[in-house]
Amino acid sequence: MQVELYKRLLKDKKTAPSSAKVLGRAYVKQVDVVVAQWARGPEIMISTKTMGSSFGNNMANRFEESYGDAKNLRGRHPLAAIGFVFLLNSSIHSHESASYERAVDMMRKLKAEFDVYDATALIIADWTQGSAEGIKARPDLVPEDLSIDKFFEDIVSAVLSRTPIDMHVVVREKREAREIPVPEQDPAVDSSLSGLEGG
Repeated sequence: MQVELYKRLLKDKKTAPSSAKVLGRAYVKQVDVVVAQWARGPEIMISTKTMGSSFGNNMANRFEESYGDAKNLRGRHPLAAIGFVFLLNSSIHSHESASYERAVDMMRKLKAEFDVYDATALIIADWTQGSAEGIKARPDLVPEDLSIDKFFEDIVSAVLSRTPIDMHVVVREKREAREIPVPEQDPAVDSSLSGLEGG
């Protein structure tokens, strides 16, 4: 019964949409990745931006947009883990080194305040404009504190620090490499399952 219901929900784009528009404090924001739970609401919201050229002309605009988006989402969802991933063409490093330094500085500043982003990541890759062929990530050009590994570590830490010990128990156990003698508490799932079993 539960599997059938799950399949039907995934087919219904009004119930389970593929795009995630989240109401913030001031406006609705299209978020690229959302993890939400019925009782807890949005737990993870990740926005992304890409820049392939004209770095010097557009970097300040990306900073303003990203900062404003974070404040908007944080204003309505203060306990959600909010992240920002910025994909840049590697030509920024070889041709516009000042813009590269600004991008690194910007990403660090976006997570420096408690009410902006919990995590930021910089992804730098080689690609030719207008082509999806031959894309190659360049982790060697990304500082460790802005790496994708650090990003996910910070996002998971934010979620776990803002939820009680009896939520996300399996994640906590894997992270701490120990068994936690606390049963998982998820009232929304428990009540929905009992309703299915009764029907």
